[in-house]
Amino acid sequence: MKTTEVKTNGIVNKADNNATTNKTDGAGNGQKVNNLPVSTAFNDKKDEPKKEEPKAETPAPQAEEAKPQAEPTKREIKEQLREQQERKLADTVKVVEALSKKIAQKNKLQNTIGNLDSFTIAQNDDKDDMASDSRFQRCELVISDDDGNEFVTKNPYIIAYVAHEVKQLCIDKLAEVEAGIVIPF
Repeated sequence: MKTTEVKTNGIVNKADNNATTNKTDGAGNGQKVNNLPVSTAFNDKKDEPKKEEPKAETPAPQAEEAKPQAEPTKREIKEQLREQQERKLADTVKVVEALSKKIAQKNKLQNTIGNLDSFTIAQNDDKDDMASDSRFQRCELVISDDDGNEFVTKNPYIIAYVAHEVKQLCIDKLAEVEAGIVIPF
């Protein structure tokens, strides 16, 4: 009795080949696995190299075939220039309006600072009492809203402090506004 080992897809099977030793099955190899004939027809195809399919060639665009773009006419060029000039004019107007607002704000801040300085100087001219809190002795600070509510004080210390803080706020804001006044190029 003859036993053969056949490997198919990684599985090892042992088969008794006594009955098929001299016989050939339909596949022509005479081997059986699990009492079924084993074909070697597919083994031959694994060894054959695969045929490469011809690639479809795409024609490369040639310089001679490329159509040149039509040049714009003089009328189109003039219209494009006019549109560009209109946009530039509109942009210039926007810049000038923004700058004029900043300049007006700068002038108001300078006037407020000047008013506070002249007020403080006028109060300092009273040489009888040079103490900082007493130089605003005859002053009155009134803060009112649209509803008619008012805050009124004659305290010279509060008035001196408010005058100093308002002036400092105006100076800081003035520096900020002046830094923003720039003509873009």
